[in-house]
Amino acid sequence: MPTTPMTSTKPVAPTAPMALSTPLAPAADNPIFAVAARAEALRARGADVITLAAGEPQAATSAVVVEAAVAAVRDPATHHYGPAQGHPELRALVAARLSEDTELPWTEGDIQIALGAKHALFLAAQALIGPGDEVLVAAPGWPGHAEVVTAAGGVPVPVETDHAFRISPDALDRRRTPRTRAVILSSPGNPTGAVHPESRLRGIADWARRHGIWVIGDDIYRAFDHTGTYRSVLRVAPDLRARTIVVGGVSKEHAMTGWRVGWLAAPPEIVASARLHVSRTITHVPTVNQRAALAALNDADTPADAARDYRRRRNLLVEALNAIDGIDCPLPDGGMFAFPDVSDLLGDRGWTSSADLATWLLDTAHLAVVPGEAFNAPGRIRLCFAVDDRTLLTAIDRLRTALGTTPTEATYDIDAPNPEVAR
Repeated sequence: MPTTPMTSTKPVAPTAPMALSTPLAPAADNPIFAVAARAEALRARGADVITLAAGEPQAATSAVVVEAAVAAVRDPATHHYGPAQGHPELRALVAARLSEDTELPWTEGDIQIALGAKHALFLAAQALIGPGDEVLVAAPGWPGHAEVVTAAGGVPVPVETDHAFRISPDALDRRRTPRTRAVILSSPGNPTGAVHPESRLRGIADWARRHGIWVIGDDIYRAFDHTGTYRSVLRVAPDLRARTIVVGGVSKEHAMTGWRVGWLAAPPEIVASARLHVSRTITHVPTVNQRAALAALNDADTPADAARDYRRRRNLLVEALNAIDGIDCPLPDGGMFAFPDVSDLLGDRGWTSSADLATWLLDTAHLAVVPGEAFNAPGRIRLCFAVDDRTLLTAIDRLRTALGTTPTEATYDIDAPNPEVAR
């Protein structure tokens, strides 16, 4: 692969940044979308924007999956209604995968197919909670967890994580109330990459068992475990099966975010509730998409290759970030993101928030990152390393140049008429 020299020499700190023309504003439905919208506005005016802000792999879906979908489109059987619970063959394959992960027996009847993992999380939440019921979510954490709880009529309650971004039983207990119904446990996590080791999972399981709390395991990043420490909570605590819901999907590990196929595995009453909700709303997940997901789950090479490449790019990006004065970036255990602390950088150079820094990087360096405010973590930014080598190396060069020289006037202003694009 192309290489970029890594040195221990710190870039020269620039002076305070210019005043921002239009700060990043949270989108009404998801604050991460504000970054994407601003980047698209820049591109529409001719800017060469590189994004490390995406919550998805840059790669295209594999040819094996695409060809399976093409064949499915040509099959008249896919042109008609299917079962609300999902295609039996796909559910059986998901069950076999879960049996391997958890070392427990699962059948197709234990699985509900959903329109992506986020839909599966919503189905889990609506099955469990009533108006005003509380669900504990990690902070920092992916905003979608709080969003699905709210959409289901519940109240998301943030739980502070430790220095390694992991939930602890003590932290959970501090936030527990008589209305607490469930906890969402994501491992590896987004944006932190935190993987909960077996000892921590046992402690969480003991806490949940003691207080009668449901566990919703979000395993969407399970394929990207860079330390070999990922375990399903049910492998550690199999007796929790009657109060545990496992959510997964093909979106991340098979670069299929747009195909919208996920699932939940749960006790019979949860699956029945989810199936009824699907039947009453979307009828079923499109059959062609399910056929594509079936091909994906039969392809073990794509996620293995992606995981290997992401580990290498993770190391490259974290090393580059830690070579910049004012940035402290831990090495994530899993997932697709680096989540550095930039609070010293903000203080040294005059930015008031990581949202200001993200806006400045987008306007000045044409580099998109997500501010930590989107994840309940001011003073941090999220950068995705699920991109190709050239994109990552170019992004690193832009970051070094922008933060290693004195910023002057913005090179590109999307609010100005007929802006000039600096190449």
